[in-house]
Amino acid sequence: MKKILRNIVIVLAFAGIWFYIFHPAINFHSAEFWLMFLCVAALALILHSFRTVTAYRIRKKNEPAKPNLFSRIDNFFSRMGKSLQNFGAAVLLIVVVLVIQAVVSGIYSPLFMAKKYANRIKVTNVDFNEIPAYSFNKTAIIDRDSSEILGDKVMGQMTDLVSQFRVSNEYSQISYKEGTYRVTPLAYDSIIKYFRNRSEGIPGYIIVNTTTGETRLVRLTDKMHYVPSAMFNENFYRKLRFDHPFTIFGDPTFEIDEEGNPFYVCTTYTYQGYRSLRRVTGVIIFDPVTGSSEKYALGEIPSWVDRVYPEDLVEDELNDYGAFQKGYWNSVFGQEGVIKTSRGYNYLSKDGDIWLYTGMTSVSSDDSNVGFMLVDLRTHEAQFISSSGASEYAAMASAEGEVLNYGYTATFPVLVNINDSPTYLLSLKDSAGLIKMYALVDAQDYQQVYTIKADKNAETAIFELIRSATGKTPEPTGETKNATIVLHDVRTVIMGGETYVYLKDGEDIYRIVLTEDNASYLLYLSEGDTLELEYYDGENEKIVTNVSR
Repeated sequence: MKKILRNIVIVLAFAGIWFYIFHPAINFHSAEFWLMFLCVAALALILHSFRTVTAYRIRKKNEPAKPNLFSRIDNFFSRMGKSLQNFGAAVLLIVVVLVIQAVVSGIYSPLFMAKKYANRIKVTNVDFNEIPAYSFNKTAIIDRDSSEILGDKVMGQMTDLVSQFRVSNEYSQISYKEGTYRVTPLAYDSIIKYFRNRSEGIPGYIIVNTTTGETRLVRLTDKMHYVPSAMFNENFYRKLRFDHPFTIFGDPTFEIDEEGNPFYVCTTYTYQGYRSLRRVTGVIIFDPVTGSSEKYALGEIPSWVDRVYPEDLVEDELNDYGAFQKGYWNSVFGQEGVIKTSRGYNYLSKDGDIWLYTGMTSVSSDDSNVGFMLVDLRTHEAQFISSSGASEYAAMASAEGEVLNYGYTATFPVLVNINDSPTYLLSLKDSAGLIKMYALVDAQDYQQVYTIKADKNAETAIFELIRSATGKTPEPTGETKNATIVLHDVRTVIMGGETYVYLKDGEDIYRIVLTEDNASYLLYLSEGDTLELEYYDGENEKIVTNVSR
């Protein structure tokens, strides 16, 4: 009895240590749970086998010697046979579990449930004008790689932090305060530095404006303690699993609310069958400062959360939608109407949410798109825009060919709406990863390429690029505001062939393009004049659309 109790304690201790280290979800759909279950079951059978062999040896030691050698050999193999039976039972258990999982997965495969796979995401056909007209403040022209370079540069300037912390590689794309940003937390640089700094915690996060490139470190008054780079009970994954042992959740997304408070957002899932037809059920919002977390069902999620549906799931859903509309066998043989996502994706800011954008291409061609898909990563709304044209990589190659003598490489493009036409906007980088030029490529005729050097501020450069491509001055797309100012100073500057008038009122600076219509009074303004302005917020100044005295 003591040995039985000892074996039970060993098995339970093994299971507890496994759960503490790997923290799998205690859930039928969790592959990590089944791995733990099989290892624990195998250990129990092995211990039972050792007990059988040990009992046999003790019994043989106490028994009087038997004169019949063949009887002794037969008895030995009989005992060993029981041990082998236990090992065989362990192997059989593993085989049975794997067979059941394979059968259930087969039943819930696209072969039998093509319509379910095709309808995982509801897609609405829309016109291209559903994409908002180009707005500088809402277009992420700085990609992830450039954001990482900017983040590392800012971190390198923080002499009090750089020796103890590093910048996490998360760089989540979010919509924040009417603009698009990437945010990423700091992380402990090593286990030694974790123990040295754990009492204080992680001091802040880095935020990158993906339109202007402005990057800063946000220092927190209340520091973060429960993060992925922490150890033991402060480790984010372990803390979250202990609080929600039965829930399947995905990789966390680091986000901030509208007040700049940090949170981790984890999407929760369920499946049909065994790990088939993955479906989002809600999110867990985790506070890394206090370690508290709260589950939200779909429809109850706070509006500041941008990523509920992860990109990998959305891509799977879009590919299933494109493949199985006419059944499984059509996706394999005839392939009538079968489409798939193009290589890569990017983000658009629309209606205050982050939308995933990707081209859709025929299964027989990778060089052209048959349209574009937009998916709201918060609400799961999906829109298809039927518009044939060049694929993103074809546009990238065309832009690189335009500046072949420089050897620049193109970033994955952003789809923008310029004069109700689909246009790719992308950056061209040198070998050091620095943005040297911007390019516009007509999505329907990718031989139409326009480039401009990035030696001015990004807003001015891109507006001039659009003007050269369309022959028109871009219409302002920011929110128009009104102001009455008393003029403190006025300056005239010529840039890129345009004459700009800068009006200063206290700390505010307003900019307006000098034209024939307004030159008669803009050139004769003086300090103390009162002006009525209509403007919208630009990168470094306010852009005036109308002025009157």
